[in-house]
Amino acid sequence: MTVGDSKGPGGVLPKKNTAYPQGVRCQKCLEYGHWTYECKGKRKFLHRSSRTSQLKKRLKMKQEGGQQAAKCDDYLLWLLNM
Repeated sequence: MTVGDSKGPGGVLPKKNTAYPQGVRCQKCLEYGHWTYECKGKRKFLHRSSRTSQLKKRLKMKQEGGQQAAKCDDYLLWLLNM
């Protein structure tokens, strides 16, 4: 064996101790404890909002927030001028 050689005795790579996946989530059935290729369950439907609808919602919230901020500024100016 030479320096920097990752192979074990006899030139064979050592086996990894692969424990059963505890924190792994299956991408097919969304359950924990097994890999997707080991899955025997059915695929679950998971509704996700489209990116466009997420962006539209965020834009709408920013616009409403900006209008309320302007109303608040007007109110503060009115209070100061009393």
